[in-house]
Amino acid sequence: MESSNKEFYIIAEIDQQKKHIKIVELETSDGVPYYSCVIGEKEISQVRNETYGNWEQLWGNLSKEVVEQIGNEIAKQVTPP
Repeated sequence: MESSNKEFYIIAEIDQQKKHIKIVELETSDGVPYYSCVIGEKEISQVRNETYGNWEQLWGNLSKEVVEQIGNEIAKQVTPP
């Protein structure tokens, strides 16, 4: 049974401004999750948690610090309590 994509919102600071970012969980063809980051109607980045534990940007122009901040917020949402 295939589940629908998860969507949730986080807040992250981009260019010294707090932004509400919609996160959409997607999967690669081999089942590895990655996350689309959307502000308004515009996708600003895609990120994923690599096997070595760091959050990496698949595409986009966010700084490494912002990617890490977004990744940490995503982890809070997707990690079971």
